[in-house]
Amino acid sequence: MGLTFRIVWRNIWRHKGKSLVIGIILFIGACLMTVGNGMISGMEKGMTENIVDLFTGDIVIISDEQEKENVLLDMMSGKPLKVIKNYEAVREVLDKEEMITDYLPATSGMVYVLNDRSEMGSIYLLGVDIDRYKKMFPESMTITEGRIFQRGERGALISEEARKPLYDFVEYWVVPQGGELDESKLPEDAKEDLVNLDVRNDVVFMGASVSNSTMDIRVPVTGIMKYKALNKIWGMYCLVDIESFREAHHYVTGADSAVELSPEEEALLATDDLEELFSTGELFADVVTEESITLEELQEETAGETLSYNLDEGSYNLAFIRLTKEVSQQEAVKRLNRIFQENHLNVKAISWKDAVGVIGSMAVFIKTALNLFIMFIFFVAVIVIMNTLSMTALERTSELAMMRAIGARKAFIRRMFVSETAVLSFFFGGLGIILGIVVIYLVRSAGISTTNEILQLVYGGETLSPTFTLSDLLLGLVELAVVTFFSVLYPLRVVGRIVPLDAIVRE
Repeated sequence: MGLTFRIVWRNIWRHKGKSLVIGIILFIGACLMTVGNGMISGMEKGMTENIVDLFTGDIVIISDEQEKENVLLDMMSGKPLKVIKNYEAVREVLDKEEMITDYLPATSGMVYVLNDRSEMGSIYLLGVDIDRYKKMFPESMTITEGRIFQRGERGALISEEARKPLYDFVEYWVVPQGGELDESKLPEDAKEDLVNLDVRNDVVFMGASVSNSTMDIRVPVTGIMKYKALNKIWGMYCLVDIESFREAHHYVTGADSAVELSPEEEALLATDDLEELFSTGELFADVVTEESITLEELQEETAGETLSYNLDEGSYNLAFIRLTKEVSQQEAVKRLNRIFQENHLNVKAISWKDAVGVIGSMAVFIKTALNLFIMFIFFVAVIVIMNTLSMTALERTSELAMMRAIGARKAFIRRMFVSETAVLSFFFGGLGIILGIVVIYLVRSAGISTTNEILQLVYGGETLSPTFTLSDLLLGLVELAVVTFFSVLYPLRVVGRIVPLDAIVRE
């Protein structure tokens, strides 16, 4: 082995021109592959932190009657999501699964926002139990004005991204209750007509439903918020208390489930002849008329009270699921769907990529494109190094034939040739990997950011943050070894054809 490496070093320095060409190719290829792997790792980490950890969870549970699985970013259909009909049974399954670390049932959908002139706009709402939301996604948002509404309180958090389109549609500017107008955040047309600006601290919205069974709900705005990452994408969603969303869409609320009716009241509600009840006055026979109470008085009377009912008793149309790190999303989706089908629960589990539709597809496409870029570099490096090594072998025919003539076997010549390439690969490829790591951390420290939604998907967030881990280092070394292996296959065949007689051949 010592003799082989002495000959290898001698040959490298003796043919330093060719060795340098091969080394430069290996150096550039290793550097680009390292940076590419760092970009992919940074993108995956960023998407996990900025999508899975901050908004969707690993898996989303929806009704199996839901036609499209793009339940979060399907802007075109305008159709409300199908309600999960048997959430209590679904909840029992989720509570028993050890692979689930946490879950958040919620309601999601579009609502129409109204003004006094019957003009309307639209926004997307996520109805949640705010305490469970903060537990599931503790760092998802920042309050820029006002405060977060409390559990059991009617309230809405309007995103900064949704406030401007809301003003364009209904022509009033929303500020949180108790807050003051911040003129610096106004759009230019509002600043120009500041005297006539309509400023409000509540919104009136109506649920969007194909069945026309919706209600108008006035909800106070308690705060203005901004999502921590991908705000241009998630900013279309505003948060609202779960009961307000349910009322607007005519869902069963937690309060509805807590109401106990007498047999006579249940029979009264079940009757088909409501017209007769109205005409006879029987419907209002037991109404107390001695004392009336206004809505304002009722709100004052109930202010500060804790909930006396369970929010889970009402309707939901989806649930966000967080998994343990040891379980893959694909395995968890298959397992949950098998359990749901066996128990006839009429729900299904989908991955977060399916739930966000085009965003998830674009993320997969970008990752695939980056992988193809690395494979292209890989392929080009193999071809160029293979040709260079083959030319080197042919130019050294007399030298290698002379070695064969004095007793060197084919195996020794091949081992020598492989060793030369391996030394070049280790040295120059190693330098390329080191430079790639330096480039990754220089780019990361530069803090390059963007507001472009497409670039945010490439970055994995608003800031370009490539990363480098031990697995990336191992992957880079494996890629370098594979490049070296495929690069020497054909040159070894060329070397194997050299015979002692070639030592006296002259051109």
